[in-house]
Amino acid sequence: MLSPLLSRGAVRAVALALAFALTAAVAVHAAPCFAAERPSKKGGPKLADGKAGVTISSMTKGAKVFIDDKEVGEVPVAGVIEVEPKRHTVRVQKRGYSPFIDTILPSPGQVVEIEADLVASGGFVKVNSKNKDIKLQLLVDGTVVGTTPFDGDVAPGSHAIEARAVGYLPQSRQVDVKAGQEIALEFELKLVPAPIINEDKSLLSRWWFWTAVGAAIVGGVATTVALSQDTHIAPKTAGYVLVLDK
Repeated sequence: MLSPLLSRGAVRAVALALAFALTAAVAVHAAPCFAAERPSKKGGPKLADGKAGVTISSMTKGAKVFIDDKEVGEVPVAGVIEVEPKRHTVRVQKRGYSPFIDTILPSPGQVVEIEADLVASGGFVKVNSKNKDIKLQLLVDGTVVGTTPFDGDVAPGSHAIEARAVGYLPQSRQVDVKAGQEIALEFELKLVPAPIINEDKSLLSRWWFWTAVGAAIVGGVATTVALSQDTHIAPKTAGYVLVLDK
């Protein structure tokens, strides 16, 4: 039995409110749930169905990019590198720098962004020769490192680069190698000059002097030989004349 305090109009209003609330709750519960979609960036990367991607950003220009030991580009790398959605090894390297190595595991449709700024670790020297007919022997700080053409890594610091060849005058240059720096040198050795013989204008260099000396020596020898020979003179004997009488 309804309370006398409530009029019929109030009861009707309460009933309508309850019915409206119940209808709204049922409608909300029955409505499908949709995940919020992330708006795509204008000009963003487009990937093939089922693919993933990698972007490489680096300040080390000229560094080579490898994915699973396969070269895929050189810094600066433009755009997205498509890969399979699985584990990959990314390596960025450049001579004279410590390499960057990372492992990624992208999902389908995912783009992995990698920043790979390399750290310089040493320099390298390239040496050529203008003496095209010979190979020059090269020494770094007194140690033989090879022959021309030469392309080798050198630790940072000051170094003496020397070039040698048989029959040529050696050459040496002082270089200051910095990490990540390339130094190119070119040598041109000169032949060792022939010895210079100065003309002797003294008395001993005159031909007539030695001719006279030779003649004097020959004459002295002849005189000595003549004097050394024995000379015997037979003594005169008394003569007898035999006279026969007729």
